[in-house]
Amino acid sequence: MELVWQHRWGADVYPLSTSTLVIVLRIARCTPVARLQVHYGDRYELDFRSCKDAKHYGSDGAFDYFTCEVEVPTRRLKYAFEAVSSSGQVLYLGEGGLATTLDAVQPYQYPYIHPSQILTVPEWAGNTVAYEVFPDRFSVGGRLLICPSVPWEADPTTESVFGGNLRGITDKLPYLRDLGVNLLYLTPIFQAPSNHKYDTQDYFNIDPSFGTLDDLRSLVQEAHRLGIRVVLDAVFNHSGFRFSPFQDVIQRGRASPYWSWFFVDGDHVDVESVNYETFATRLRHMPKLNLAEPAVQEYLLAVAKHYVLECDIDGWRFDVANEIDPHFWPRLRAELRALKPDILLIGEIWHDGMPWLTGDAFDGVMNYPLRDLVLRYAVDEAIDEVEFAHKWVRLYLQYPRSAWLTMWNLVGSHDTERVLTRANGHVPSVVLAYAMLFTLPGIPMLYYGDEIGMEGGTDPDCRRGMIWNENLWKNDLREAVQQLAGLKRTHPALSGDRLEIHDANSGVLHYVRLNGTGPHLHIAVGKRRAFGAKVRSPRFAWDVPSRTSGEGRKILIWECNSTEGCGHDSRADGFHNQ
Repeated sequence: MELVWQHRWGADVYPLSTSTLVIVLRIARCTPVARLQVHYGDRYELDFRSCKDAKHYGSDGAFDYFTCEVEVPTRRLKYAFEAVSSSGQVLYLGEGGLATTLDAVQPYQYPYIHPSQILTVPEWAGNTVAYEVFPDRFSVGGRLLICPSVPWEADPTTESVFGGNLRGITDKLPYLRDLGVNLLYLTPIFQAPSNHKYDTQDYFNIDPSFGTLDDLRSLVQEAHRLGIRVVLDAVFNHSGFRFSPFQDVIQRGRASPYWSWFFVDGDHVDVESVNYETFATRLRHMPKLNLAEPAVQEYLLAVAKHYVLECDIDGWRFDVANEIDPHFWPRLRAELRALKPDILLIGEIWHDGMPWLTGDAFDGVMNYPLRDLVLRYAVDEAIDEVEFAHKWVRLYLQYPRSAWLTMWNLVGSHDTERVLTRANGHVPSVVLAYAMLFTLPGIPMLYYGDEIGMEGGTDPDCRRGMIWNENLWKNDLREAVQQLAGLKRTHPALSGDRLEIHDANSGVLHYVRLNGTGPHLHIAVGKRRAFGAKVRSPRFAWDVPSRTSGEGRKILIWECNSTEGCGHDSRADGFHNQ
């Protein structure tokens, strides 16, 4: 039965509010269902008082996905599914398995909707466009604060220092505003010996090569004046080798008051054999912190609150968040929300982030699974439209809808090759990837320089100095990004969490962003030259020929009050196949 019917606690039943639950059921396609209903009622009542049709959202190729929103006025719920097969057979499904009558089914239970179980995210997130900056490589403002080890145009190594600083970022804020950015994310800026600063030496000091606390205050103030929020990077999974508590442990062993802050095998730290846990595998300069230790929690909570209080930052992105003791996150979330109710909290998680999106940890995670999906379709052309739709359905229903408002959607970062390099220099493929990134639910995040066509392989090559010579920019790519950023920031349909796939055939992808107060937004990729002839005044239109075959292709975005496309019958111009 579990191979045919799948309904999991947490991922497939979650609250949108204290009176509404979302319920999801997967049914294997080998047992086609003509109709699915949810019977539900208060747990303490004998009968199911209500019944509602579940909507077929889509398929991942193996399962059909059905969703339903039910009202729970008492906050307590029991529910069961009624499925009618294509042959007319009726079956009921509950916690105890299948039954032939509703009276015989053992229902599922949602004992009580607690406010702490509701994922609430900042209201401002819906129309946000994020931009990631690697401070050493973005811009030099004022006098140099450190002597660069290489020229700005040099290919970076793991040890290169270019000299970028906070004043340089402040100077370039008008560039970001002009691009359409309204959220700036900085990789670590706290004192550390490396160029990347993920080996923190002092969490309470800005690295002197970047500036001072006053420089950070000025950056945040000017950003806010221009309508740009600022998110900092918190490295709480591990410290740096020069972190004073770790140095004390090296010197004093078990006698150190900081001994329990780390994971040491033995009575003393052996730097040569690395007898302590670290980030990744035996990276001696990044000892892992023990977040189960109350003193460590107190210290890092003080760090997180310090920059909110002192500099008015708008959020944190947490490095290696999935390896930190999960008991730390509810306290951190509660204390930061008490200081700033609309603060944004994002976890760096490269896989399924559901355990951290249940209301007591993060608002969203870095959406690397979506990155893989978009790149495989738009850039690699390794999957077709049908497979994209299948994988989207599975990914979309993997998370609560609220989380989709704040997922950080990206195609490049300081940890990946640059998107234009992935596309072998083919700009139209990158435009298509960005058009999808900006129109799928979530916060699109640009990696500095990707919008002008910078290239680079994986770390450290993806961390080249930002190109400020406009003669070297790919202005068609930047223009596309500007248009898409403007659409994301202003269109109500893109501020929500709802998406439906209208068509997915070989050569055709058409999805709709639903808008409850005005026109929906249609996004379509088609291969026929005639595609889009009947769409008037599109909000975005771009030729995106295939990178591998050269076949003509276009992406088109337009408004319509109907989810069907406002009379644009794509059958007539070959947009989709019957």
